[in-house]
Amino acid sequence: MDNNEKLIKIMSEPKLWIESFVKIVDKEGKLVPFKLNNEQAELLEGLDKYSIILKSRQLGISSVSLALSLYYALIQSNVTCLLMSYSIDSATGIFDKLKQMESDLPEVIRVKMVNNNRKELKFLNGSRIIVATCGTKDVARGLTIKFCHLSEVAFMNDNIDKQLLAIEQALIPDGKIILESTANGLNHFSEMWSKAERQESLYKGFFFSWVNDKVMFAKEYDMFSEIWIQRNGKLPTVEELSDIEKDLYGQGATIKQLVWRRLKIANSSEESFQQEFPSNPIEAFVSSGSNIFDPVRIHKKISNIHNIKPIKKPRDFPNTLIMYFGSQLLLWADVEKGKRYYIGVDCSEGIGKDSSCIEIVDSDGFQVGQFSSNKIKPYEFAQVVYELGIYFNYALLVVEKASSGNIILEKLRYEYKYKNIYKSKIFDEHGRKKKKIGWLTNAKTKPLMIGHFVELFETDEIFINSKELLGQMKTFISKDNGKTEGAGHKHDDCVLAFAMALQGVKSGIWYV
Repeated sequence: MDNNEKLIKIMSEPKLWIESFVKIVDKEGKLVPFKLNNEQAELLEGLDKYSIILKSRQLGISSVSLALSLYYALIQSNVTCLLMSYSIDSATGIFDKLKQMESDLPEVIRVKMVNNNRKELKFLNGSRIIVATCGTKDVARGLTIKFCHLSEVAFMNDNIDKQLLAIEQALIPDGKIILESTANGLNHFSEMWSKAERQESLYKGFFFSWVNDKVMFAKEYDMFSEIWIQRNGKLPTVEELSDIEKDLYGQGATIKQLVWRRLKIANSSEESFQQEFPSNPIEAFVSSGSNIFDPVRIHKKISNIHNIKPIKKPRDFPNTLIMYFGSQLLLWADVEKGKRYYIGVDCSEGIGKDSSCIEIVDSDGFQVGQFSSNKIKPYEFAQVVYELGIYFNYALLVVEKASSGNIILEKLRYEYKYKNIYKSKIFDEHGRKKKKIGWLTNAKTKPLMIGHFVELFETDEIFINSKELLGQMKTFISKDNGKTEGAGHKHDDCVLAFAMALQGVKSGIWYV
C-alpha cells in the first residue's frame, strides 16, 4: 500500500483518523497521541444512528466524541456537529478542550477557520461545530445535523425531551446521535436507557462497566494498593474477598481494582460508588432502601422474558376487543375451561396522562393478560373490563373505587349486570359492617396489597410476562413521607392493578 492509498484509508475510517492525527492531554498534563481505550474503540466500531451510553465515570466518551466531531467537520463540507452539555461550566470546558484538540492537529489536515467564538468553530469548507447548553432555547432549530453528542444527559433539565425531539428531527439521513451519561437516579435518562435495553426504542444501548477499564485509573489502582499494603501488610487473596467482590472478580476485576473499590466506598458509600462506578446497569439506578421490589431480581426477569411472546390469535375472542389486541391488549395464554381468573382494574381519566390498566391473573398466579391505555375514556374502558371478565370465565373483578373507578363499577353493576365483583368491607357511623363493591385503596390496604405482591414475587409464587409491569416495578419506591408510588413522573398503574388482582386470588371470594 503506497502513501496515497494509506492516507485514503485513514481518511475513510474515524478510528484510524483519530489515532493518526489527534492528540489529547493525559492525566499527568502531557500532550500525547490519542490511542483509543477499549470502551472508545467499542463505541466507534458499533456506533449506530441512535446510540445511548450508560457508563462508569471518566472513560473518555466525551473526548472521543470531540475527536469524532472534528473528523466529520474537516473531511466533509457543509456539515454541522452539535455538542451539548448540562451546564454552562461543562459546555465551556468542552469548548476549550475542542479548541485545544483542533489546534494540535497536523497542519496538513487542518481546514482554515473563519469563526472561533461564542462556542462555535466554523471552517472555510462550510462545516461547523457548535457547543451548547441544554436550556430553554431550541438549539436545533434551523440546523441539519451530521453528528450530535449529548453529555451527562441524566443531569439535564426536563426540557431535554423537547430538545431531543428537535435534534432527532434535524439529523440528516446518515447523521448520528450519542446520548451519554453516568446515572443520576430514576429520571428521563433511566427511562430512555431501559427502553433501549429492552429494544423498545430506536436507540442502541452501550453499557461500560468500571470492571472492564484497566487503563483510566491504572495509577490510582497502584497507589491505593500501596496504601492497603502499608496498612495491612499484603493485598487480600481471592479467598478473603466478600461474596460481592468474588462476583466482581469473576467478571474480570483484579485484586488491585477491588482494593481500589474498598477504599472508594470507605470514603463515601456503596450506593454512591455503584452510581458512579456501576458493574451492571441495575446498580447504576438503584437507590438503596427505596426500591420496593428487588431490582436485581427484576433485571433477571426482564432478561429472561425477551423470548416470551404474546399469543397471536386467542380462541373465540370478542369482536369488540379485536381493535385493541396486540397493542393495548396483550395475552400470554388462552382461556382454560373451568379455570378461575382474577382481574385487577386501575382506572384513569383517559386524557393522555395516567393509564387505565387491567391485569389478568389465573388461580396459579400466572399473568395471563394486560390492557393499558392512557387515551381510553372511562365509559369505553368499562366495556373492555366487562368483555374481558366474561371471556375469562366470568372472572372476579377487583376494581379500584377511587376517581373514575366509580364510573366503571356503576356501569358493571347496573348496565352490564355483572355480579362477580370484589366487595370491600366497611363500617358505617354506627359500627355496622357493610360491603360495597370495589377495592378501596387507603393507608391500611395499600401497604398490605403491595407487601403481598412483593412476597409472592420474591418467593417465585407468581409469573410475570409483561415488560411494562416489570419496568414499573423497577421504579416503584418508598418515599420519605412513607408513600409507595412510581418515582418522579414514573407510572405505577400496572403495579396497582396487578396487586389488586392478587388480592382477588388471596381473598377466596367468588360470587357466581
